[in-house]
Amino acid sequence: MRYAIFVAICLSASFAAAQSLGGGGLPSPPSNATVFSLIQQMQGWQSCNSSPCAGGSGNGAYWMAQFQRQPSLSGASTEIYNSGVWANALWWMKLGGHDQATNLLWDFWVQVDSHAAGAAQALEYDAFQFVNGYNYMIGSQCNVAAGVWDTWDELHGHWIHTTIPCHGFNAGTWHHIQWYVTTNHSTQQYTYVTLVVDGRGYNVNQTYSAKYLNWSSNIGVQYQLDVNGTGQGYSEWFDLVKLTIW
Repeated sequence: MRYAIFVAICLSASFAAAQSLGGGGLPSPPSNATVFSLIQQMQGWQSCNSSPCAGGSGNGAYWMAQFQRQPSLSGASTEIYNSGVWANALWWMKLGGHDQATNLLWDFWVQVDSHAAGAAQALEYDAFQFVNGYNYMIGSQCNVAAGVWDTWDELHGHWIHTTIPCHGFNAGTWHHIQWYVTTNHSTQQYTYVTLVVDGRGYNVNQTYSAKYLNWSSNIGVQYQLDVNGTGQGYSEWFDLVKLTIW
């Protein structure tokens, strides 16, 4: 994507090791929070695989198939597929303007096929918010090539390694990912607070600056698949996708 080119940026660690939280450490949303449930089943998903949009080579084939019964937790998962040498493909869902929200709790499950172990360069999971023209691109990726989770620095346009390990996911198994992030519209900054993977929580607490792009107000989520030099296609399924904002 324009704001998230999947090139493995080997920066020296700019912050200390993330603190493991064991059981999670996620907040409980207030009773007046807005909840978007089963986002994977919603109509209106958009996608791209061109270099200007998703980064990468722009090669290969990609597609999305909603309402998959197998594998599924809800009975209707969504499958995405990408192939091509150094190819990236991006899928996103916009949920409308919610400028008042400054807390985002994103909860979803993913599963990959057997080809992902040898073909995935990175698996990206992003939440975003556009407020007053500023893009709060709260991107994250399981950087399979580097073996760690990365966070996205929107203002400077690059990925930053954390010390949280991620070497990909076991095929044929559902994995539970939860992100708690916040935005500050006064300072135009966003903070990665907590990441929970399969019940293990990490205290991230990294803050970056949003970038002014003059985009209309919106909030949403997106997924991206990056293929390495093998060009081998692979699939990912996502299910029970929920975004809670307040």
